[in-house]
Amino acid sequence: MTGTELRLLGSFELTAADAAAPAPSPGTQRLVVLLALRDRVVSRAAVAGALWPDASSNLAALRLRAALTRLDPAARSVVELTPGGLRLDAACAVDYRDARAYADEQLELEHPSPHQTAAETRASIAVLCLELLPDSYDDWVLAEAEDWRLLRAAALEALAASLSDDGRPQLAMTAARAAIRNEPLRETAQAALIRLHLLAGNQHEAHRVYERFAAALHEALQVSPSRMLQSLISTVPA
Repeated sequence: MTGTELRLLGSFELTAADAAAPAPSPGTQRLVVLLALRDRVVSRAAVAGALWPDASSNLAALRLRAALTRLDPAARSVVELTPGGLRLDAACAVDYRDARAYADEQLELEHPSPHQTAAETRASIAVLCLELLPDSYDDWVLAEAEDWRLLRAAALEALAASLSDDGRPQLAMTAARAAIRNEPLRETAQAALIRLHLLAGNQHEAHRVYERFAAALHEALQVSPSRMLQSLISTVPA
């Protein structure tokens, strides 16, 4: 079904023909999410085992058959039954897939350049700040969410560096600060922002970033910043 969009970042939302469909049942949501994250044909046995891990294989299979008969129209339009199992309709746009592709692009290019307007870049940064289904506690979602957490953190740092190289320091700092908001104790994100302040000649701001991070790190883990970060700031007057 063309024109169907599935949102997984921040919250679950299935939209068809520019109109949000009624919220499907939790069971239907889990089925759609599973197929979206697998991004391939998944055997019925694998789907049943993932959705009902504590049930016997026979009982899980029965539950899957019952769930498929109860799909609401919006979900039925994107869940495709194939001889090999189930998959999400290839025409359904998934925001998480687009976000991962953008994040991968920032990391794969030796000197990534966003080639976006300021507004587009800010929108991309906002997307990289969104968690994957933060209210879901399925093991297979949590594992994917952890992968996404690490990917988007690295992508924000790479984006900050590329924006700096492109002579867009304010947008670079926006990306670096976003990386820090997502992961306050991630030292590489702090280092990215410190370097940007130093490049701009804002030595006092660089020291403020370092001191705030050092205090937060000590409070959380009772450790000090690494020698790398200390050396980055040690030769700069306070």
